[in-house]
Amino acid sequence: MKKQKGMVLLMVLLIFSVAVVLATSMIERQSIDIERSATLHIQQQARAFAYGAESAVRQGLYMDWEADKEKDHAGEEWAVDRTFPLDPGVINIQISDLQGRFNLNSLQPGSAAPTQEARFRNLLNLLGLNTEFASRWKAWLDKDSQADDEYYTHEPSYRAAYAACRHTSELMLITDLDLESYQKLEPYITCLPASAQLNVNTASAMVLASLDSEFSLADAQQVVAARGEEGFASVDDFWNLSQVEKFTREVSGGDPDDENVPASAWAKTDFSVATEYFGMFARIDIDERIATVEAGIMRARDTGMMTTYYRDFSRREARSIPAANE
Repeated sequence: MKKQKGMVLLMVLLIFSVAVVLATSMIERQSIDIERSATLHIQQQARAFAYGAESAVRQGLYMDWEADKEKDHAGEEWAVDRTFPLDPGVINIQISDLQGRFNLNSLQPGSAAPTQEARFRNLLNLLGLNTEFASRWKAWLDKDSQADDEYYTHEPSYRAAYAACRHTSELMLITDLDLESYQKLEPYITCLPASAQLNVNTASAMVLASLDSEFSLADAQQVVAARGEEGFASVDDFWNLSQVEKFTREVSGGDPDDENVPASAWAKTDFSVATEYFGMFARIDIDERIATVEAGIMRARDTGMMTTYYRDFSRREARSIPAANE
């Protein structure tokens, strides 16, 4: 009898132990599900804020276009980084002028490609990087270069793009260009249509100095100082500066043996004081979780209509923007 009572007690204790384990497991799983649901809710909320930030940027850029359709410069409201409080959390928004950077797609096959390749070489040299990256990138864009012969030998092998880039990180696909080199270049480069002009009101001194090997960084810094806080009113104002005059005056009327006259003058159509292509980055911090959006926005010069042509949610921090005199 005592033995039977002992067995019953053991069975009761065993059942109770199993019930406790099951209950504990269910509570833990329920807690995980609740936390997962809360995380998904916050992520969706943050993503909604990210889209809202993009919409606000588009509206702000349209207002800027309405205020002045002829000129964009780094002293305007859109160029100021903004921070807005949320409940709870915070949102940070950064807008940049993509036409103030060197356009990688300007090396696509065409009459301007040799000039643009030289300028890319100058930029690489100013940054202390391998200038051969310029010719490799040009070959990457040109189907007649037969660059595939080089990339088929990589492990794993792949083909050259032979097409315009959509994001500057594609530059890392060319031979020997590593992350460290890319990070040095990233603040100064962009991927836009090959016809996009350089905005001399927002280009940094480094980008301006890359326009010609005879044009020094000190010269470019003087140009940045000359444009002031309001920027040049027109390309002519930039064109007639003493620092750039020898590069912009007509070659045909000069002495071809004069070493002070460059072999080929700059093309005025390469430059502008107004911008169509902007980049934005927004970071939303909510309850120790973040959401981000990086977008490329085209603003039509004649109508002000906005088009988001690029959007990415993977970038965690905004790309660095060099000071104007850097």
